[in-house]
Order: sequence, then C-alpha cells, then structure tokens
Amino acid sequence: MSMFFIFAIFCFGVFHIIGFYALIKQASSSKTFKIASIIALSINFMIMIIYIVFTRNLEISDLIIRILSLSILIALLLCALGCLNIVFIIIGKYFKSIPNALISKILLCIIPIGLVVGVYEAHKTPELVTQTIEIKNLKKDMNILLISDLHISNLISKEKIQNTINLANSTNPDIIILAGDIIDSYEHIIKDKIPLLNQLNAKYGVYFVLGNHEFIFDAYKSLEMIKKINSIKALVNENIIIDDNINLIGLSDLMGRKVGYLQPDINQAIKNTKDDLPKILISHQPNIIDDLDSNVDLILSGHTHGGQVFPFTILAYLKNPFLYGLKTINDIQLYISQGAHLAVTYGRIGTQSEINLIQLKGI
Repeated sequence: MSMFFIFAIFCFGVFHIIGFYALIKQASSSKTFKIASIIALSINFMIMIIYIVFTRNLEISDLIIRILSLSILIALLLCALGCLNIVFIIIGKYFKSIPNALISKILLCIIPIGLVVGVYEAHKTPELVTQTIEIKNLKKDMNILLISDLHISNLISKEKIQNTINLANSTNPDIIILAGDIIDSYEHIIKDKIPLLNQLNAKYGVYFVLGNHEFIFDAYKSLEMIKKINSIKALVNENIIIDDNINLIGLSDLMGRKVGYLQPDINQAIKNTKDDLPKILISHQPNIIDDLDSNVDLILSGHTHGGQVFPFTILAYLKNPFLYGLKTINDIQLYISQGAHLAVTYGRIGTQSEINLIQLKGI
C-alpha cells in the first residue's frame, strides 16, 4: 500500500476520533448510546478501509462504490461538526443559556442532512459557467470549453459522464481542453467509459493534459488510454498553435516532481511558441503559477474542486492560490475550474460541479 493511502486512512481515523469525543460523547451521557456509537463508527471506519484499499482494482458495481464512498463523507461531516461543537463548548463556558448536550444533538442531526445534500449535489449534471477573458495579441475571438476533473472511475456513472459530454458539445466550442484528473482508475475498470470521450467535438480539436490522479494510476498508462482516442491530442510539456491565433501550451502535472517521471518542464513546453500570439498554458494544478513569470498570458487549471466539501474548502484554499474563478497574479491571468465531477467520495457540499466556457476577447 502506498504512503498516500496509509496517510489517508490515518487522517480519516483521526476524523472518527474527533467526531466521537468532540460531538457524539457530548450528546448523551448514556453508556448504551456511547457503546452503540463506537460500534457504528468502527463499522464506518472498516467500510472506509475496504473502500480505499480493496476496491481500487476490482470491477464492482458503480452504485456499490458510491455507497461505500459515503463512509468518507460521514467521516468528513463528523470531523467538521465535532470541531464546530468544540467552539460551542468553549462559548458555553461563558454563556449557559443553551445546554451543550442539546447543541451536540442538533449537530448530530445535521449529519444525515449533510449526506442527502452531498449526494444530491454530486449527482447533478455540471453547471455551465461562462467567463469572458480579455487577452492581448488575440487576432480574433475564440471560445474554449474547459473540462477539468472528470475523474472517470467506478465512482462516476456512465450516464453522468455522458451528460457532461453532451453539455460540453452543446456549446459548439472552438477548442475543448481536458485539464487533468480525467482518468482516475485502471483501464480494465473504466474500459466501457473511456470511449465516451471520443464524442467530444470542437472546431480545432480536443486537448488533454495530465493531472495528479493520472499519476496515482500510472501516468504512462493514462496517456496510452488517451492516445487510443484519435480525436484527442495529449500535450505533455509541448505546445501547438491554434488557427494562427493562440499558443496552446500543455504542461505535465506537478505530481511528476514527486514521483520522478514526466515532470513539468516549462522551458520545453514553451519552446518554439510565437511571441506575437497569446500564450495560454494548461496546468492541472494552479500552483504552477509560482514557477512562472509574465511570459504566459493565461493559465487554465482545475484541481481544487472548489474544496468539494465545506468547511474543508478552507484547507483547499490554504493549499492553492484561490479556489475558483479568475484572478490576476504576477501579471498572469489564472482561471480555476471547480471541476466537472468529484473524487474520493460521492458528495459535494457548498461547492458546485461545473464545466467552463472561456470566451477569449482581444484587447
């Protein structure tokens, strides 16, 4: 088992402990209630281990995978509400008007509500978000459809992928960009879903860059799967000139530095670009902006999921320049998508799934 999954199990184990001591234990002094809670938490933790460790390489029903993944959403809700309850406990030391046990019970009731909301938001077809971006040296306006974080796996249904593809094609874009974390499983698990990408259609083509999840399942294998789809071109530290209008630059993911292969190489990626055309760089992780100077006009990224589950959006914000939308940093425009689908658990709270229509306008 990789260190990543060991660390994940440890973290979610801590979340269960926080949920018990900071929330469940505070809700009732009943010994029976506490014992039943410990049993329920232990079962949830074991389901979570089964989901993380044993289902990644097995051909299991998508529905079963989604149900198992809810063990992680439960752990996230337990931790978040437990931490919130700690705040109420501290406040309660000074204001005695509301018993802490009552607050704890109310917070416990939020968990099933959170599950329903999370699954509902996860199940929805992505929203189409339109963003106009002004860019210098652009000869004519161009529409780019940005799709990030499809996470094709047994967590995401074939129907959901098809709905996302239909929405993307309905915009009639000039270019479609698959901005990483498109593949999130082994080929034998998703062999009936990957061909759906062949339906993507854009005037000047469909382009793919690697994300960190492609590296989890071997980036070389992911590239092999993409290359079997003739309509999609992978850009790995390389660029292509689109309609003598823009330099489209594809960078390998920052995860390559951690695993030691297919590392992002900015100098190689921008080699032979035309200086009189806008440079649009695709990098799955927006943190790449720390490595760039103003030689790039626009970066298109994903990765953050907008935080996916509130209040863990705060942690995502601390690890990224910002969570979604458009900002200018160091004279470079950076646009981040919240992602078309989701990862790890079948839930979204306080964020939305989206694909992004970028309308480039010349200055």
